[in-house]
Amino acid sequence: MKSNTHLLGGVVAGAAYKAFTDLPPETLQHELTFFGAAVLGSLLPDLCHPGSYLGKKTVLLSKTISKTFGHRTVTHSWIMILLLFLLPQWIDWRLEESLSIGLVVGVLSHLVLDAATSRGIQLLYPLPIRFRFPFYTKTGSKTETNIASLLGLIAAVLMIHLYIVSLF
Repeated sequence: MKSNTHLLGGVVAGAAYKAFTDLPPETLQHELTFFGAAVLGSLLPDLCHPGSYLGKKTVLLSKTISKTFGHRTVTHSWIMILLLFLLPQWIDWRLEESLSIGLVVGVLSHLVLDAATSRGIQLLYPLPIRFRFPFYTKTGSKTETNIASLLGLIAAVLMIHLYIVSLF
């Protein structure tokens, strides 16, 4: 999937997490940290692809990961989820929970979306087993564009529900 689809997926996953866990909105700082982390997390797995949005911003790191592990392996696996959950825990900061959960929610949205592509993901890396949904699409296809549009609509509805309707 392309970066815009992943970004929308991160927002939808974050809003769905907030909506379905019945957590009331926290402070603005917590909410911004959570959603910022969800959006960042939705892009992070593609660090393994030098042509991706983040790959172009972190060329040396991206090329190193790509040459060492390949595409959709370690950064699209349980290892990445665990690392991004634990990493903020080592920071003595009052927003670490919002950061940890946001990153994991964003990464999970990325993995679900990439599992809906023809290549799938290696969720159990280093095991060479690829996971892919029985229904899948090609990156950049018309179907992906439709998925991105649907995600945008869902994101708008969930955000309105969370931050506008819930006020009344």
